[in-house]
Amino acid sequence: MSRAAQSVLDLVCLGIGMMLGAGVFVTTGFVAATMAGPAVVLSYAVAGMSALLSSLCYSEFAVRMPLVGGAYTYVNAVFGEYLAWVTVANLILEYILANAAAIRGFAPYFSMLLNQPSGTFITPWMGYSLDWWAFGLCLAITCLLTLGTKESARFNVILTLLHVLLVVFIIIAGFTKSKPANAQPFFPFEVRGVFNGAALVFFSYIGFDSVACSAEEVRNPSRDLPLGILGALGVVTACYMLMAAALVMMVPLAGLDKGAAFAAAFASVGMDWARYIVALGAVMGIITTTLVGMYATSRLLAAVGRQHILPPLLARVHPRLATPYIATILQGVAAALIALFTDFADLAEMVSISTLFAFWMVALALIWHRYCQPRGATPLLQHQAVVGAHMGVIVAASLAFTIVYQLHPNHWIGMVVCAAVGVAATASLQLCCKQHNAPTLYGVPLFPYVPALSVGVNAFLLGQLQKPAYERFGIWTAVITLFYIMYRCAWSYRCYR
Repeated sequence: MSRAAQSVLDLVCLGIGMMLGAGVFVTTGFVAATMAGPAVVLSYAVAGMSALLSSLCYSEFAVRMPLVGGAYTYVNAVFGEYLAWVTVANLILEYILANAAAIRGFAPYFSMLLNQPSGTFITPWMGYSLDWWAFGLCLAITCLLTLGTKESARFNVILTLLHVLLVVFIIIAGFTKSKPANAQPFFPFEVRGVFNGAALVFFSYIGFDSVACSAEEVRNPSRDLPLGILGALGVVTACYMLMAAALVMMVPLAGLDKGAAFAAAFASVGMDWARYIVALGAVMGIITTTLVGMYATSRLLAAVGRQHILPPLLARVHPRLATPYIATILQGVAAALIALFTDFADLAEMVSISTLFAFWMVALALIWHRYCQPRGATPLLQHQAVVGAHMGVIVAASLAFTIVYQLHPNHWIGMVVCAAVGVAATASLQLCCKQHNAPTLYGVPLFPYVPALSVGVNAFLLGQLQKPAYERFGIWTAVITLFYIMYRCAWSYRCYR
């Protein structure tokens, strides 16, 4: 793959394109109306901080290991092949479903743009709602990505910049019709509603890790990757908070629409024409989200194919186009078929747990990598046992905090005790254990507190998910474990012969 294809601007646009999708146009109104009220602005701030913690961990790993593959590469280097396979297999599924879910939202917004009913471009067939627009767009984006990184990067930069301009327009137009009195009371669902809302709007930030997947195609990884990840996250967080603030000050809480909140809000203040701008912004967000998501998925498949955990042909790079064309085509066709037959709501319910699991694993991997994976001699088993014990306490304290919050939300003493234990374990880890692999170029600030806090925050957000998400995660993990055992055994036998 072309090593000098991506600049800092390309990386920032890559992250913005993945994160600043259509979700903000739907999620904001729902969270404000049912969970947080006007304090949805703080929900986005809390979610942005949690994404920042994970992004810092990703940035250090991306600088240390500037290889395609993201979370798979990092977890594989630290915890071994099986846990890396479980992590990346869930991420691959998550990306493909997320791509299908995003592109499935194109037709309703496109219908709004043309002033047509939302179901205009949906074809009923044998109990299915076929979306040929989603199918065709998936294939078109697949072709664009197959043609080359530079071509798709230029297209993404142009589309992302236009999308950001439209978002800025929505923010400015919204504030011209805003009334601070509409944002009162600010905490109608109390402070707890802010955190419940943060657990939901966090998924609007999923995608910054796609920047790390392009590490091999960056000119200066040690400088450009952290700037790309943090730059994209900063722009997106600012846009989300400003859009949320404009919405809750345009319309009082009782008048918020749970679905098309921004379109309804503009209509209620006499700016019905602005709903077309909202629709155009959503359409552009859907296209950029799908483009970047399919880009990241193809790079993950190529990385796994390179390790022979999946067929090696997935890692094959086109000699002229310099792209992993087989991986790109296969995941594009899979997303297109899923988007054609599956409703957006069904897909959206499945897109969550795997990404948080990957973030959780990367934070743990960074702690172990710093303390127990030196460039020289391996530390004594006693040192590894002490580090492992500290990490176990941090994980246990995080899970205990989440369980107490879920079962006894008003039991603040229990949550404070759990948090104190986690902080004490982190401080003890810093004071009692020697780092055997300190970074030389870029390192996470306030180590090990930042990755430990990332472990806690991701555990907390995992605790907000419903039972079906865990059932799907368990079934999928069992399937991919069986595949791993059978395929790797067969591959090892062939290599032995």
